[in-house]
Amino acid sequence: MKMLPIKDKTPQICWKTVEKTLTLTGEPVLELKLSWPQGEGAGPLVRSVSRYYARLAQGWQRQWEREGYLCACVALAQKREQSRPFTPWTASLSGQVTLDNGEYLSIAMLAREVHADGRVLEYRWGDTWAWQDGAPVPLGALFQGQKRWRKQLRSQLEQAVEQSRRSGAYLDQEIKKPLRRWFSPSRFALSPEGLELYYPQCTLAPAVEGALVFRLPLPESVQIAAKEEKEA
Repeated sequence: MKMLPIKDKTPQICWKTVEKTLTLTGEPVLELKLSWPQGEGAGPLVRSVSRYYARLAQGWQRQWEREGYLCACVALAQKREQSRPFTPWTASLSGQVTLDNGEYLSIAMLAREVHADGRVLEYRWGDTWAWQDGAPVPLGALFQGQKRWRKQLRSQLEQAVEQSRRSGAYLDQEIKKPLRRWFSPSRFALSPEGLELYYPQCTLAPAVEGALVFRLPLPESVQIAAKEEKEA
């Protein structure tokens, strides 16, 4: 297990990494790599981040070592029956700090599986924390009492969808209803450039597009803080 420091400050956020290969009768079946953030130093945010992401990583690892491993073993058995080569499945948990400005800490995470047939499964989400008290920051709190912030976001999302189409993304034709249906205020992260909203794979586009990310302008309440972010 290794730890990679993100910032030279105290307290700070580091990343723990675990790699493991699961085998069946000596043949590699599933390769795991999990990286998750952990806090170093003292303070409420350090404790919150360390406990939350340690449990999160344990949950993904447990799922992959059980259900994921069994499915990979079945795939291996099918290849053996057909006398065809087998490529080990891979499963990974990764992430990055998208914003750390002394007021907010925002972390984007990605869970990803690649099966032997090349099929890719992705799930993206984000978490935003307050440095002062270590509490999660809900999306609505960033709009400081604006009553129609959801409607504002939906309008911006529709514009972001059209921009993605123009950039070459292959999205479903009928997208307004699923855009609203699958919107979740818990799937977001902050960055100096804007607000990142995540949509699950296959909800707005074919599976090949993976989990979707739409970037919107930052709420005015966090504009100044983002500009003051220190370089890593």
